[in-house]
Amino acid sequence: MAEFSPAEARRAVETALPATVSFLQELVRVPSLLGNEEPAQELVEERLQELGFAIRSVEPDAAELAGHPDSGIPLLPYEGRRCVVGTIDGEGGRALLFNGHVDVVSEEPADRWTKAPYGAEIEDGRLYGRGACDMKGGIAAMLLAVEAAKAAGPLPGGLVYQSVIEEECGGNGALAACLAGPGADGVVIAEPTNGSMDLVAVGVIWARITLEGSSRHASHADEGSNPIEAAFKVTEALHELESTLNEQPEPEFAGIERPYLLNIGALHSGDWPSMTPGRAELDVRLGFPIRMDPTEAQSLLTGAVERAGSTARVEFRGFRARGYSFDTATPLVRLLADCHREVRSGELKPEPSRATTDLRFFQPGQAVCYGPTGEGLHGVDEWVDLESIADVAAVLALFIRRWGSA
Repeated sequence: MAEFSPAEARRAVETALPATVSFLQELVRVPSLLGNEEPAQELVEERLQELGFAIRSVEPDAAELAGHPDSGIPLLPYEGRRCVVGTIDGEGGRALLFNGHVDVVSEEPADRWTKAPYGAEIEDGRLYGRGACDMKGGIAAMLLAVEAAKAAGPLPGGLVYQSVIEEECGGNGALAACLAGPGADGVVIAEPTNGSMDLVAVGVIWARITLEGSSRHASHADEGSNPIEAAFKVTEALHELESTLNEQPEPEFAGIERPYLLNIGALHSGDWPSMTPGRAELDVRLGFPIRMDPTEAQSLLTGAVERAGSTARVEFRGFRARGYSFDTATPLVRLLADCHREVRSGELKPEPSRATTDLRFFQPGQAVCYGPTGEGLHGVDEWVDLESIADVAAVLALFIRRWGSA
């Protein structure tokens, strides 16, 4: 089989890039929020079929997943919500799995955007929109890589593509797809890594903390507790837990300030200035060490709430994600670094993450996050750099052929 060169990978990518950008615009224009992922899945499925993938649908089974230690705690039922799994049979070489999530977070506050959140506008080489960076740009890069690799002839190894849901709130989409199979000898997730790669990430849990009070007229506000004010005390206790967790960070996070972060994501309470509310709900996210079990992190969080003198109810939901740390010396990482060096120049270095990804479901196999460059993920004016999509696609096209041929 003739060798596929970096220059050939570049040329194949450049040929297919305009159509890929149009596909990405169409994908970004779909507001694929939690529970509304199907229109985006249909676009990805259509693109996979064009590339010659055989398609199957995987609908997560909440009852089945509930007993799995790595599952998230679902926020919505799964009826009518599916993952799309595509496969291409190669010529007997090592198989490779690509994974990408179509779900996005809210665009709020939408009035702060200078570009339409779902407009997919292009300006100065950047494509703007919710999900453009996290991670629809990565989806486009992986599919472009497949097209470029196929331009050189039949693929030497098999390909699996998982288009999953719920990466942003628990990961059950990827878990269901992994359990359904097929697997592969190596895994790449094109999350935005800005010229680096992700092999290390913290654990993450979510919790909803409900504080009860007695509704009363504001003229009697001094006659009982206010659940909003009680929520402030709980927040203070949780920040104390955060500080404790960060006293001795793990060696993977050397040089990273406060790797294990608390985030207060939402506070819902009250509806009238002259009325003490009867309830407050606090939604929080806590990062924790790689070597800590999620159940221990949940216990620590519950203990912090109790130390605040609160009788609040703690409900765990969404993320129940253990941290991960992958080896930098695997054949997969070494080969990817070689392809990166030949196509883009420079060394491919790992950057530890204070967030999590679906990469954790592929432990302890050969797996890496490697994707485009962008900013604003989970914020306003999110964008992805189009040149970086082409760069990543050329690297991955070269990688597909070399991985399968090795």
